Amino acid sequence: MLTRIRKLTYPSIVLLALLGHGQVYGAEAATADPDHSYILGVFPHLPPRELEKVFAPMAADLGKVLGRDVRFRSSTTYEKFSEHLHDGKYDIAFIQPFDYVAVAGNGGYVPAATRTQRLSAIIVTKNDSPLVNMESLKDKRVSLPPESAAVSILTRNHLIRNNLTPGKDVILSHHRSHVSCMQKVLIGETDACGTAAPAVRYFQKRMKVELKTIARTMDIPHTLFVMHTRLPERERQIIKQRILGWGESESGRKLLERGSLKPFVNISDSDYDVVREIIKNQ
Repeated sequence: MLTRIRKLTYPSIVLLALLGHGQVYGAEAATADPDHSYILGVFPHLPPRELEKVFAPMAADLGKVLGRDVRFRSSTTYEKFSEHLHDGKYDIAFIQPFDYVAVAGNGGYVPAATRTQRLSAIIVTKNDSPLVNMESLKDKRVSLPPESAAVSILTRNHLIRNNLTPGKDVILSHHRSHVSCMQKVLIGETDACGTAAPAVRYFQKRMKVELKTIARTMDIPHTLFVMHTRLPERERQIIKQRILGWGESESGRKLLERGSLKPFVNISDSDYDVVREIIKNQ
């Protein structure tokens, strides 16, 4: 298990602007070559159309302040996205924490901003399910997103901490996304799903259902925006301040509302040391 995690993943704001409380807007855009596009990569935690609805406008907004085109991209699978990230194909990226620690520093990426909430996995089931806690999961089937997803790693870790051995006491199955994981519960193919709260909110609204949470894992720093170190320092500062400033303007708040996101906050590499510890102990 550890070998595979290392291969794949090991691998809303107070604005601290450059000048007082001012924000970096179009008038202060970098005088960069507009013919050189940047790529904003987003890990495939939601269906493609939903990702594009939320993050394509964010890419366009970053392009305005940079004075160049910024294009949204994602991948069909977590694994393919991680490969592209490791290869440095994204100039800016929105990624999960286990991928971050694999590409931080020498891997080519530095943190820009993270979500105000902490990230934990939650185990959900149908509202009328007899499952009520971790103990009731013994001999049950639990669906998960791809194996490299942060919530999959957190859920597996939580099962082990509660004396439930995957493959022995609990049957795990991995699926293409959080949505497909929860769909398996609805149709009765699995008894519960390990996922994340934002994905559950999205799924419940879309499917007009209510899911019951029976457990929550330990929490770690959330998903985050990162920037490749090949970007000029001035551009990195512009990107960071723009993301941090989305909660301070009407246009920025509209961007966040598309994904039911709260404003983003500053983050440092050391905040993710807890993630490194989890990987070390797998």
